[in-house]
Amino acid sequence: MNPAFSSVEITGVRTAAADTHVLTYSDETGAASILPGQFCMLSPSPGASSVYLPRPFSYFRTLEDGRVEILFRALGRGTRWMAGLKPGDRVGVFGPLGRPFQAVDGISHAILVAGGVGLPPLAMLAGWLLKQKNPPAVDLLYGETLGRRVIDMEGMLPPGVRLRVATEDGSKGYHGRVTDLLLKEVWPGAAAPPAVFTCGPRAMMAALADILRTREVRSFQASLEENMACGNGICMGCAVELASDGDQPYFKLCCKDGPVFNGFEVKWR
Repeated sequence: MNPAFSSVEITGVRTAAADTHVLTYSDETGAASILPGQFCMLSPSPGASSVYLPRPFSYFRTLEDGRVEILFRALGRGTRWMAGLKPGDRVGVFGPLGRPFQAVDGISHAILVAGGVGLPPLAMLAGWLLKQKNPPAVDLLYGETLGRRVIDMEGMLPPGVRLRVATEDGSKGYHGRVTDLLLKEVWPGAAAPPAVFTCGPRAMMAALADILRTREVRSFQASLEENMACGNGICMGCAVELASDGDQPYFKLCCKDGPVFNGFEVKWR
C-alpha cells in the first residue's frame, strides 16, 4: 500500500507504564496493510496544538476491527501533547512508511531484541512470524533501565512468543542488560543459527552487533530510530551512515531506505 495522509479519530490513550502510553486510533481501510517495522508520521490537526512538525512512530499493534496502536514515551513537547489526547480528538497520520522487516526463509529460531520504546515493531513482528507457513520459535527479549517502565505485555502477544524481560535496576526479570540476557540465557539454547531482529537505543544495538559478528546468524536486521521531519526523503534529516570500503562516507535515508537495515552494514560508531 502506498503511504497516504488521513485525518483519524482517537479512540483512546491508556497508560502502559511510567511515562509510557498507548494511543489508539481507527483506520478501517489501512490497518490491514501495515507491516512490521513500518512507521507513520503523526501530527496535530491544524490549530489544535503548538506542536507543528509531525513525529515518527513505529506501529505497535493492528487490531481486527481496524484500530491501530502507537506506543510512546511522554518525554518531550510532542509526546506530552499526545498523552493528553482524548477519545474523539483527531490527528493527522501519514503512512505506512518505510522498509519493513524482511522474511528469512527456512529459519527455525528468531530472536527479537528490544530496548525501551524499541519494543513496538518487534512486538508486531513476533505475531507476524508466528503466522508464517512454517513459523520459527520466537524469543522476544525486552530490556528497560527501570522496572517501573516495563510494559505489561499480557494479552498483547500471541501464544507461542517466549517473552523475557531484563532490567538494569533488577526490579523485574533478569538483572542486567538485555544483551547479557541474550548471552547467558537464550543463545546457549539455540540449536541452529537464528535470525536476529532488533530495535532500541543505538548503544544497545551497537553492542548487539559486536556480539553477533563472532557468531553464526541467518540474518541480522536492525530498525533504526532517527529524527525525521517529513518521513519521505524530502528533508534529508535522517541520514544513516553505513560501512564503506572506500574513503568516502556512505549514507542512506532512514525514512526511505529503512528504517530496517542490515545490522552488519550500519556504522554504529
